[in-house]
Amino acid sequence: MTKTSNLPNPPDLEAAIRARILGRAHEINRSLIASLRTVEGDLGSGNHLAALGALDGTERKIGEMRSLLLLLR
Repeated sequence: MTKTSNLPNPPDLEAAIRARILGRAHEINRSLIASLRTVEGDLGSGNHLAALGALDGTERKIGEMRSLLLLLR
């Protein structure tokens, strides 16, 4: 049986976890920016249905990024 430790995580582990979370949030942010650029182009050409398609999933991505960033509080 393994025992759990009440000691805080070592600083290098915390830094690694933080870097991983920030990296994932950055990936999501890049994806959101790309989607919004697509929306901008679609709206500029008057193609509102394509803009709607490009927006699909943005709320989920924003929620995921928000949840990740809340882990760092």
